[in-house]
Amino acid sequence: MKSLVWLRNDLRMDDNPALKNACINSEEVHCIYIYSHDQMKLHNEANCKIEFVIKNLKYLNNSLQKIRIPLTVIYSDGFNDNPKKILDTVKERSISKVFWNNMFGEDENIRDSKVKDILNLNNISFESFDDQVVYPPGTIKTNEDKPYSVFTPFKRKWIENFDLDFLDIEFKYTAKKESNIKSNVNNISFDKAHSVDMSIWPSGEEKALSKLSDYLDSKVIRYAKDRNDPILEGTSRISPYLASGVISSRRCILEALKRNDFKLDSGEKGIVKWIDEIVWREFYKNIMFSFPKVSKGLPFQDYTKNIKWRFDEDEF
Repeated sequence: MKSLVWLRNDLRMDDNPALKNACINSEEVHCIYIYSHDQMKLHNEANCKIEFVIKNLKYLNNSLQKIRIPLTVIYSDGFNDNPKKILDTVKERSISKVFWNNMFGEDENIRDSKVKDILNLNNISFESFDDQVVYPPGTIKTNEDKPYSVFTPFKRKWIENFDLDFLDIEFKYTAKKESNIKSNVNNISFDKAHSVDMSIWPSGEEKALSKLSDYLDSKVIRYAKDRNDPILEGTSRISPYLASGVISSRRCILEALKRNDFKLDSGEKGIVKWIDEIVWREFYKNIMFSFPKVSKGLPFQDYTKNIKWRFDEDEF
């Protein structure tokens, strides 16, 4: 079988369920990334993030080439043309199945729904996975079967239902069948506004994993105490990697648990608090899933829509 992996917010090989399952089920695998500078700007993505994504695409391309998986970048005007771009690629390359990891946000959900519709209409198989969260979004609910809107009870339920099997993420990739498709990442003009110095966050998942390991081995013990003091380097500084999917939340939690005798809510206070912050990310993604309005520029509390903001720069 020949499969296509549609990369989005998951620019890594480690703990990438879409890529992993494509490799398990297919003798030949292709990866694509649909790039739209206009779409990124529409979502107010900072130029430093765009630069970070581009650099990590290039790093991932080098890693994929080692197992004979081509990564091609496809230009796009925005989300609206993604369904056709996917279908055209599937037909041109005689793809049997498409794999991707799910994203959060109303625009992304609408886009993905249209991709599913066009693939179904053309009898193309597809499979998607939740790579950014430990639990499927929307499954952690109150006793009244409602989504949580407060973190502490959410985390309590998260811990109550936790199983170490959720972190069974180790996988060894093997080389796939050679493809006649060639990677084009290094030949693409990404239409960047300007270059940004991202040396504090070097590109690539190996760098991300190394930064995580160094932090957990040296500074995490003081995290509960140092994290709120801006003059100290008390945080891990891996949020850009998490935001762009260069490292996964599951990997972060697993590596932290290894250093805390696999205890989630006891042991080293710094480690427990740091894991808390990773779970916060999952909580907010559940908020986005359960309350789509928050990804539309609307407030979580409806009454605050009536607040009259002055926008006076002199007062500021």
